[in-house]
Amino acid sequence: MNQHRAHRLRSRAARWPIAVATVILALAAAGCDDQGDPTPSNDATNSPDLLTTALHQVHATDLTRAWIEFGNTGGPTYIDNGSAADALSTDSLAGFGAPALATQSQLPLLTGIDPAAGRPALSVGRPGDAVGFLYGSFDAAGIGANFRKLGYQHKDLGGGETEWLVRDQDRTDQTSPLAQLGITTALNVVRVSPNRIVYGEVSADVDQALAGGPTLADDAAVGPVAGCLVDTVAAQIGQDPKVGRQPLGVGVRAPVPTDATEVICLPTASDAAAQAAAAAWPGRVASARSTVWAEPWSALLTAPQATVVGGPDHLVRLTARPTTTVQVLFQAVQNADLGSLVGGLTTGGS
Repeated sequence: MNQHRAHRLRSRAARWPIAVATVILALAAAGCDDQGDPTPSNDATNSPDLLTTALHQVHATDLTRAWIEFGNTGGPTYIDNGSAADALSTDSLAGFGAPALATQSQLPLLTGIDPAAGRPALSVGRPGDAVGFLYGSFDAAGIGANFRKLGYQHKDLGGGETEWLVRDQDRTDQTSPLAQLGITTALNVVRVSPNRIVYGEVSADVDQALAGGPTLADDAAVGPVAGCLVDTVAAQIGQDPKVGRQPLGVGVRAPVPTDATEVICLPTASDAAAQAAAAAWPGRVASARSTVWAEPWSALLTAPQATVVGGPDHLVRLTARPTTTVQVLFQAVQNADLGSLVGGLTTGGS
């Protein structure tokens, strides 16, 4: 792998995730009732699937299902010169789930919100309409005092939650301290409680994401893909026109940071198509070529395996081990290159 590509692929480094039990309790405490108010949720304490647990707290709409990014890899330490081994560690995935905040090292000084604190994060919606969630333990009073200094207005929402609003409807102020960090609109509206922070550019989008059920976990297209991505420490769910019309998922599993497996959860046209896709997967890795990297996929992935998950969308789980970077599938999605690897498999093509 050339140095330029290696530099692009390892943009973030971090601590390993906090204990799963602690994360689940934080998500449980941040659970929502049908009106979107923070209330304890016993369901979250019974499941190790943090992605699905988080999606259970987001209302399913065209906005929220358009794009989903989740991470539980810890926060960034703002390093961009790691070794080749760093790229194969999930440390390089730090900041997943909080793309609008992940690289802002000065954010804790201004707001008290620390994206490097090693907590699960979720972002739903495309840029411009995205709503973000951070879970954990927060100094709500201290964060509020910082927002007040930045000119935010506040409103008590009850249940220990406060809304802080500085602008709305995508408005910007290029002279603000946050804008100097490159955060022009992502924190226009912020809802802070002791166990959850919700933020977005437009208050109506935040309201929509917190409107209660049906949730993204219940959604017929999103929910099964999220279930297929169980145990991933970073994941994305969305549509790829070069692959198919249904949302697919990509993610990374890693019991420890340096033991990563790439995952693709692919909906197919039928049970027969799912079986055919599973059978074709090893050959596809062996023979297909990445358009972006101008290399065979076999130079980027190894040890391909496939499992037919089934369900109404006839899901198949495709896995492989990365040889150069754990970001290889995320980079493929970002560069519209995933089709070079799995294009045609949704209909049973070889």
